[in-house]
Amino acid sequence: FGFLGFGFLFFIFLFAQLRPQWSLQEVMGRSEFRSTLLHGSFCAAAMLAQFALSIGFLAPRFHVSKTYLHAPAGSRPTPTGTSAISRNDLRSGALLAAGVALAARSRTSHINAKVKKSQSSVRLSATGEAPLVVKTEDEAEVNWSKVSNEWEIDCFSRPVLREGKKMWELMVTDSNAVYRRVAQMKPTRVNSVVVQKLLTIFIEEAKVKPKVIRFYRKVMKNMLSVAAYAVKDGSEELEDLEIVPSRNCHMLRLWLTYREREVYPRMAGYQAPKKRKPTNVTAELVKLAYERLPNKLIVESWSLSTAPFGELRRAKSGELPGDLCRLPPGVPDKDPVAGVVFLTRRDEIIAALLDGKEITSVRFDPDNNEFLLDVGIDTTYLIGKIPAENRDGYLQFERRKKELGGLHFFAVQNLQKSRVAETQKLSEVTALWTLMDYTMQDEVTDMN
Repeated sequence: FGFLGFGFLFFIFLFAQLRPQWSLQEVMGRSEFRSTLLHGSFCAAAMLAQFALSIGFLAPRFHVSKTYLHAPAGSRPTPTGTSAISRNDLRSGALLAAGVALAARSRTSHINAKVKKSQSSVRLSATGEAPLVVKTEDEAEVNWSKVSNEWEIDCFSRPVLREGKKMWELMVTDSNAVYRRVAQMKPTRVNSVVVQKLLTIFIEEAKVKPKVIRFYRKVMKNMLSVAAYAVKDGSEELEDLEIVPSRNCHMLRLWLTYREREVYPRMAGYQAPKKRKPTNVTAELVKLAYERLPNKLIVESWSLSTAPFGELRRAKSGELPGDLCRLPPGVPDKDPVAGVVFLTRRDEIIAALLDGKEITSVRFDPDNNEFLLDVGIDTTYLIGKIPAENRDGYLQFERRKKELGGLHFFAVQNLQKSRVAETQKLSEVTALWTLMDYTMQDEVTDMN
């Protein structure tokens, strides 16, 4: 029974050692995982064989004679026959026990080394990779008080060839760019199951759990949605997690832009991506996605306006319905920022309805003279057709956006409080969004 008990306890110990490998088998690849599991099985067999030999050698010698057990006090009986335990037997047993201990130690160290190597391959930090924050390799040095519970993720190929195929990465950051992780993935192992396991690892190590996860690539929407919802369904702690496909992944885009400029070109196998421009075919495909603005969101009128950059910078999140993106640094406070204001008597109702949507940008399509409102990751509402005589004003609106890297604002205001003025006072609006237009960037990226 002692032998069987030892074997049972050892297999529990072995399972605990191999469990991390099991959870990462999709990331490691099945061949590497099988070799590790096979090695662990041989370790178990060798250790049990050594223990069985020691038991088989010593067990017959543990039956001590009655003379030895019942000897009078003060006497010194001498054990006789095979029932006695000789010093040589004890020495042999000790040597066998030492061999078992050394074998266990060496096998366990080998397995732990492989586990740590596999885990480190998916827990790469972004040390010093972005000018936005100071990043450290040690997880304990992350300032968790500044980590946001809104996360942004991206999974896509990078311009680096590995074994003739493009390298894939899963990038994770919070909206403050304090907690960031990158996991390199084999091209043949890119699927929702692998992404789910990687996200689970990142969430488990984070002291601030996400309440919102956003991603912006249309072509990856299905896979990332499946992976994110699988993570949510697999944890009671994440039951309130929101999965939001949205072009509003501002920090992730800044980080990726930095890596494309400073990190990937220094990697072996880098191939500069070819610059492409969207074709007319792409424009027609995008046009098919346009929907008319829902009736409940239709307003009496709208106007193009501007607001000083300094006034947008001083706006605080949560004071009004809407959302505020991170503003680019180095812009003078007096510089005008282009914007659009919805004017309506139902301003509070419209503000509440729009606040429940993931508004990403407002833009003018010069090819079709259409004014558009982008929502989420792949929805575009048609606000209205722009007459030819008003075209120049909307072209100027787009030029000002481009000068500030796509920055613009969108507001809702009560019609009765509106006034004719070139500059908008943000203190008079009912709702406010500061937005970044990534339309052209996304069209070119999806083509690559």
